[in-house]
Amino acid sequence: MADIHKHGNGETVPIKDVAERQNLSQRYLSQLATLLKNAQLLKSVWGMHGGYKLARPGREITILEVVEAIEGPISIIDCIIDDHQCDRTEFCNCHELWMDVNDGIREKLGSRTIDDLANGTINKTG
Repeated sequence: MADIHKHGNGETVPIKDVAERQNLSQRYLSQLATLLKNAQLLKSVWGMHGGYKLARPGREITILEVVEAIEGPISIIDCIIDDHQCDRTEFCNCHELWMDVNDGIREKLGSRTIDDLANGTINKTG
């Protein structure tokens, strides 16, 4: 997503170009692109000048959206998403801690955008 944003300037970027720049398999990137397209984060264009482009401006797409489009909901342990995954949830001393940690991860990823990533403006301490 950051590569497409950085090199596309609003135009389509061929997946093979992204694969070459990022030293990743074109097949793997195609699978990711399908997930991102299904999540309405990427648009695909067919034809001679085809490829992918961001569905919205990079400043409007959070890293959280990208991660969850690919991996599903952020959950550091199963009971965060579904209390029924653990029969100890009601009296677990750690459940609230894990919820807070999970919320912190989601908050951090939700506060950073593709624009931040592409431009290298993600502050390591912020």
